[in-house]
Amino acid sequence: MLGIAWLCFLIPFPGLGLILGWPLNLVAFILAVVAMAKGGAGKGIAQLLLSLVASPLVYLVGVVVFAGTVSAIGQPALDAQANADKGRQQDITVAPAAPVPPVEITARQLYRDYEANEVAADVLYKGKRLLITGEVASIQTDLMDKPQVQLKAGSVDQVMISGLSREEAGALGKGDTVLAACTGNGMILGSPMTRDCELQ
Repeated sequence: MLGIAWLCFLIPFPGLGLILGWPLNLVAFILAVVAMAKGGAGKGIAQLLLSLVASPLVYLVGVVVFAGTVSAIGQPALDAQANADKGRQQDITVAPAAPVPPVEITARQLYRDYEANEVAADVLYKGKRLLITGEVASIQTDLMDKPQVQLKAGSVDQVMISGLSREEAGALGKGDTVLAACTGNGMILGSPMTRDCELQ
């Protein structure tokens, strides 16, 4: 009985050790107890100890054998899947994104678009690169002592360009016509704003 139980433990078949092996081991244990009861302590002591001590060890060996078998069966499939994924990744070539040309606009038109519909103007200009043409209305510094240049957009209307270096802003004068590459920054207090500007 013990031999058959151990064979069930070692065969790498799911559940065979639990369903058949352990009940057979229990039968061997009971037979050992019966043999000891009928023929004395020396008759079944070896079988009793084997069923209590050796059987769990054999079962653990069987579990290790089963895990190794499952791993060996699954590994080629995993390798094939990994190779297939690698092949697909190599087949996919990402084309570089074409640079988006800046939006060319006058300060006057930028102001008019924001005055007409700030939400629609934000969609067109906010966060986008702009090439703004305009006449310098004033050159000032902000609260952080950074240069700010106002471009005329009407009789009193202005567009703010920010981010110029002190050298660039210092070389400008009122009435100069400039071309500035900027990033649109929405509208604040009634004036279209920009950032990261550079004179062209």
